[in-house]
Amino acid sequence: MANLPLPKHGKYFDLNVPSDEAVSTVSKRLTMLVYLGYEIVALTKFLPTTTSSKGKKKLIIPDPPSKVQLEETAEKILKDKGAELLQYTRITIELAELDDVRKVREVLNAGVYDLVAVLPRTEKLFHSCCTEYNIDIICIDGSEPLPYIPRHNAIKSAITRGLFFEVCYAPMIRNNTVRRHTISNVQKFAEFSKGKNHIMSGAAQIPMEVRGPYDVANINTLFCVAKNIVTHTVSKNCRAAVVHGFSRKTAKCAIYVQKKDIVTEDREIVKGKENNMKKLFDNNQNSPPLKKKKVE
Repeated sequence: MANLPLPKHGKYFDLNVPSDEAVSTVSKRLTMLVYLGYEIVALTKFLPTTTSSKGKKKLIIPDPPSKVQLEETAEKILKDKGAELLQYTRITIELAELDDVRKVREVLNAGVYDLVAVLPRTEKLFHSCCTEYNIDIICIDGSEPLPYIPRHNAIKSAITRGLFFEVCYAPMIRNNTVRRHTISNVQKFAEFSKGKNHIMSGAAQIPMEVRGPYDVANINTLFCVAKNIVTHTVSKNCRAAVVHGFSRKTAKCAIYVQKKDIVTEDREIVKGKENNMKKLFDNNQNSPPLKKKKVE
C-alpha cells in the first residue's frame, strides 16, 4: 500500500474481489465494477484452515495478487471520468482452531497485504479477534447459522478499535438458504452495532453477480440498519477500513487534509458586526461626560 495513495472521499468500494481464478476472469469482473461506478477494489486471497495427514497444520501463506490489467472498455470509462482504479491486496484467514492464530501473526509480520481479514468459526476466536488481534476486517459468514452468539462487549470493543464487520452479497444471490442465514446472522450483529462499522462487499464469482453501489447499500435494510447510514457500507466505512490497514501496516497515522473556502455570507456577517461595534464606539466617544453626583 505504500505505493498507492489513500482513496478520496465519496468513492465506491468493493473490498472483496476473489483473485484465485484466471486473470481474464478477474479482469471481466473488474470491468463490470468500473462500469457500475466502483473506483477502489481489493483483490482477495483466501487462506482456509487445513490439516495434514499427521494432524499438524501446514503454514502456507500465498503471495499477494499482482495488479490486473483492465480491459479496453474499463480503461475508456475511467479515462472519460478522469479517474483510475485503485487495486489493493487483501487476505482472508479462516480461524477454526487456536492453531490458526499463528497464520494471522505470520501475515501481520510479513506485512505484504494491504488488508487483513479473518473469518472466525468459534465464539472464543471471535472474541479474540474483536479484542486482541491487530486486523482490519471481521467477516460474517452466511453459509450456515452463526455457530456462536455475538456478545455486546466484543462488538463494542471491535468498533472502538476501528475494526469492521463485512457482509458479502453475491452468495445471497446464488443460494436462497445462504440468503436466509445471512440475514439472520447479520441481524444479530446489527442488534448491538446499530449498523456502525459495517461494510458490504461482493465476493462475486462471475460478472453477472456484481451489483451497483446503491443496490448494495439498500440490502442493508434487510438487516434493520438505519436508512441514513446504508450508503456508508460501500463508501465511508470501506475507506476507513483502508486507512486502518495503512495505519496498521506503516505504524503511522493517516491524516486527510482538504481546503475549505470561507462562505461569503459569513464574511458579510462578520463585516456587519465590525461596523456595529465601530458605530457603538463612536457614539461613546461623542457622548457628553457623566456629571459627578454631590455627596453631602
